[in-house]
Amino acid sequence: MAAYQAGNQAAFTELYERYGGGVYGLLARRAANRALADDLYQEVFLRVHRARHTYDRARPFRAWLFGIVHNLLIDSHREQERMPRIRVVEQAPSEGSNDVDVQIVASSSSTEDEAIRREAARALDHAVRALAPDEATVLVLARIEGLSYDDIAFVIGRSATATKQLAYRALKRVRAELTAAGHGEGS
Repeated sequence: MAAYQAGNQAAFTELYERYGGGVYGLLARRAANRALADDLYQEVFLRVHRARHTYDRARPFRAWLFGIVHNLLIDSHREQERMPRIRVVEQAPSEGSNDVDVQIVASSSSTEDEAIRREAARALDHAVRALAPDEATVLVLARIEGLSYDDIAFVIGRSATATKQLAYRALKRVRAELTAAGHGEGS
C-alpha cells in the first residue's frame, strides 16, 4: 500500500490480486445476494483507490481494508432495511403465454454425504446471516480470514477485549442455531 500511495500503479494490481479473494469471500458470506456482493466488491477497491492517501502505514493494511469492507456491509444492511420487501411468486405459464417455466432439478449423482454437507453449509450460512453485523464480521474475520483480535478491533472500532467477547457471543449463537437445526452437538 505504501508503494501505491507513492504513485506506483502496479502496486494496486498486486493489492487487488493478493486480497481480492478474502474480500470477496467475506462479501459473499455477508451480502444479501451474489449481485450485491459483486457490486460491493467493486466498491471496496474503488474506496481503496479513493482513500489511499488516508491510509496510515503504522496500521496493518489488511485491517484497514477489512474496515472498508465492514463499513460497506453496514451501509448496505441499513439501506436494505429501508427498502420495501418484495416477494416473488412463481406461477405456471398460462396457455398461449410466452412465459418460461423454470424448474430446478436436483442432480441424481449427488451422494448422501454431499447433501448433508450442503445442508450443513446452508445452516451455517443462515446462522451467520442471522447475527448482528458486527458479530458476523468478527466471526468471519477471526475464523475464516484469520485476522487477530487486535486487527478486528481496529476494523469495527472496539477494544480487543470487547472484540473477543463479541466473537465468543457470536460463536455461541451460531452453535445454538446449528444445534437447533440439527447440525450441532448431539446430532
